[in-house]
Amino acid sequence: MTRDTSAPCPWEHIEPDGSNLTVEDFLSVHIVRIAAHLKSFPAVYARGIGLTLPQWRLLSTVAHHKSIPLKQLAEVSASDKALVSRTVKELVQKDLVKTASMKSGDRSLACNITPMGKKLVDTAMPLARMFHARLLLSLDTEDRVRLYDILQKLQAVCTEQD
Repeated sequence: MTRDTSAPCPWEHIEPDGSNLTVEDFLSVHIVRIAAHLKSFPAVYARGIGLTLPQWRLLSTVAHHKSIPLKQLAEVSASDKALVSRTVKELVQKDLVKTASMKSGDRSLACNITPMGKKLVDTAMPLARMFHARLLLSLDTEDRVRLYDILQKLQAVCTEQD
């Protein structure tokens, strides 16, 4: 869906108190709509390899890092700790990842990819990359760079407010 350019952009002039924004103008509404569509992308390749979306998200993240502390896995995957804990247990049961203490006597755990987990990710990742490339390539190079920069700025502001 493209914006009707004959209608004025509701973000062109924003009052400091936001009084001229409607709920439909909120950035979060636009991002949630996009996120809902993006969630359907992994469903195609996750189901194809017998995983749920949370399992795919964590498995692919662990595969990228090869070994990652569980706390960092929650942060990097933008998942809550309870979901990460449950999902990692499921992946361990499937022999796709394993957990180990980070240091002797340390209670913190790292999550490591297993050979079977790596093989599964290697099977699905080409399709995942293709889906995301197709979406990004719908924008020209300048728009992609600008979007990336904007998302980085917004993420920094959100992080500061946490």
